[in-house]
Amino acid sequence: MANAIEYATPISFTKTWHTEPYPFISPSRPELSAEGKNVVVLGGSAGIGNAISVAFAQAGPKSITIVGRRLEKLQEAAEKVTAAVSDSATQVLVESANLQDRAQVDRAYQSVVDKVGKIDILVINAVLLPAPGGLTNYKPEELVRTIEGNLLIVMNAFQAFLPIAGPEPVVLHTSTCLANIAPTPGLAGYSISKATCLKAIDYFAMENPHVHVVSIQPGWVATASNGYQEEAPDKGKNYLASLAKFLKGKFVWANWDAQELLERASEIQSTKLLNWVVEGIPILGVGQATFLLPQQVLIVLRISTIYAGRYAPGKSSGASFSVELNDLNPSTKRAKSYTSEG
Repeated sequence: MANAIEYATPISFTKTWHTEPYPFISPSRPELSAEGKNVVVLGGSAGIGNAISVAFAQAGPKSITIVGRRLEKLQEAAEKVTAAVSDSATQVLVESANLQDRAQVDRAYQSVVDKVGKIDILVINAVLLPAPGGLTNYKPEELVRTIEGNLLIVMNAFQAFLPIAGPEPVVLHTSTCLANIAPTPGLAGYSISKATCLKAIDYFAMENPHVHVVSIQPGWVATASNGYQEEAPDKGKNYLASLAKFLKGKFVWANWDAQELLERASEIQSTKLLNWVVEGIPILGVGQATFLLPQQVLIVLRISTIYAGRYAPGKSSGASFSVELNDLNPSTKRAKSYTSEG
């Protein structure tokens, strides 16, 4: 159901765009089985988190634990998850915790470990939703509270997970396209906070290469907390946790066709496709970073000034210009003359 917010029209990476679960990502597929795995879903009591929990329950894990603040909501959600289990041996657990409090997160994780063993799959789905509004008149303290709250959730979740993770740990991070698309009216605070979290997840993935980390945009999903227009939550996180090893460190949409992604696995894995990066011209590279030397910055500024003059309204665009540049090789100190025809 649409609300007053005008959302950006998404561009699909795959030819097929899904708004409903489909057979290729069905939890009932043997290839997507979660047999023997302990799954923990943070923020699993309602909405997207509960749909994720139900989907994992259908994949037959050893256990599935939903974590959130309100115990009564967790217990209600656990009933839905229990009704969906495909293996009667699957344990459905609940843990109450404020995910912004590291001590409470540690206690919740340890309780799971004490009951069923180490955690294999962690879904970071919890989020702090701020009041809507434009950034121009936004209260700074509200923005800081939102950024801090959502960043604490991600950091506590990941840091506490590492010491008690299973041998092949998986972290699935529910992100949002709002972190990397053009600004959407009214959602400045939420978008900025989620962009911060997405970059934090990038660093966690880089620093812990043994962990399979994927961030996913779940689609526009109508929940009690947001009122977005409805696109049904998918069951793709099972796929991301099992077959989609080539998506490690990537950002994907739940709406994209998983089979088409798999067909491009080699290309996706070997390039920066689906990585959340902004890069400039690779003039001077150090590792994967790109820098401009001070001389180059001056060159760019001088050329920009000349272009601005040559192509100002009423000016001819056919004139030539020349710029004297110092050779970037410090051992020669020679000057070069570069001439460009406009």
